Amino acid sequence: MLITKAHGKENYNKNHCYQYDIRINNFEQDLKEAGLTQSAVDTLKVSDFEFKYLDKSDVNTCSIIKAFIIRHEWLGKMPHRPTHRFIATYQGIIAGVIIMATPNAFSNLLGKENRDKEKLISRGACISWSPKNLGSALVMFSIRWMVKNTPYRFFTAYSDTKARELGTIYQACNFTYLGQSSGARFEYFDPRNPDKGWFCDRLFRKTTSYKLYAQELGIDWDKTWSYRDKILWTKIPAEIKAALIQASKAHQARCHRRGLAPKHKYLYVLGASKRETKELKHKFNGLNPNLVNLDYPKSRVSKIEEFLKRPLTKRPSPCWPSSMDQIPSKKLYSIKEVSIMYGISQWLIYHHIKSDPTFPCVNVGIKKRFLIQLERFDKWLSIRSQMQTNKGHNLPSVSELLEVMA
Repeated sequence: MLITKAHGKENYNKNHCYQYDIRINNFEQDLKEAGLTQSAVDTLKVSDFEFKYLDKSDVNTCSIIKAFIIRHEWLGKMPHRPTHRFIATYQGIIAGVIIMATPNAFSNLLGKENRDKEKLISRGACISWSPKNLGSALVMFSIRWMVKNTPYRFFTAYSDTKARELGTIYQACNFTYLGQSSGARFEYFDPRNPDKGWFCDRLFRKTTSYKLYAQELGIDWDKTWSYRDKILWTKIPAEIKAALIQASKAHQARCHRRGLAPKHKYLYVLGASKRETKELKHKFNGLNPNLVNLDYPKSRVSKIEEFLKRPLTKRPSPCWPSSMDQIPSKKLYSIKEVSIMYGISQWLIYHHIKSDPTFPCVNVGIKKRFLIQLERFDKWLSIRSQMQTNKGHNLPSVSELLEVMA
């Protein structure tokens, strides 16, 4: 059975990543199409494969690459704004693909003056019968080719926790781990276009989307309003600009929304010479001291899953004192703990702290480390809920009633 984009993707929770699941399901068919046997692929080595850069002018091979990504990569689609393509072949058969693209947002990891030297490793996949380390070899070939032939010097990549990815290939290539705080916070589903599936909020701001909004509004799109995938807002009349932005917001409002777990992010820095590499890494270390020497993630289970699976009687530390009577009960909880216990996003709690002076929290640090007392938080939540209910039913407040009685 061939795996499809819809097969098993939602709520995936196996002990291995989704991409490995694709390899398992595609193996027999891949072997048959390549005309290979199990014994033949068992002896394959990375040195048996040829690595090369593929120019976009090779339309035929580019279409084969697209089909390869759709079949073997977990997202099942090409990236937005691809720029460079690399392949690994065995006896003329494409066995691995790396696609680099323009980042959705350039970072300042190596300073503002180097932000244009970033390239995103956006897609990558290997055929099911390829040797274990073909993926890491192709990644490093791609990076070295880019450094030798282009001005790009640092390469970022993401591992999606939704697909149970840890970034084992990036770890094998000695990438720098940047933590788990990247990616979109929400994804959307359009009930009017269910075949599209879930997508990120960038769709609402794409040039193709604005052209569609203009068509729906009966506006003729002027070619001077856009260049490639960029909207030239200064050339669009103010009333049309307002109508297009409103249409985009209306589209987003009618879509279903759900939260996304943050992704793991990795970085690889490489200069054209050892000296340049050293200088760039030194610059990264100086600008990002909090990101230096972070430990690689090893668990595919999310932090929330670990919290929910932890037995209530389990002690959080082996150094916990033997006499529990000596330990006072906890009075204050962090925003993260309250977020997990009540199922409320941390962003929403921070929003209330900033906007509502009645929110029950205390600041115990110089850098605004807010803590919350659960008893006071429960009362605040109850009062706020009652106020919202009264407002919804248009009921008068206590002060308004007293004014009437007076």
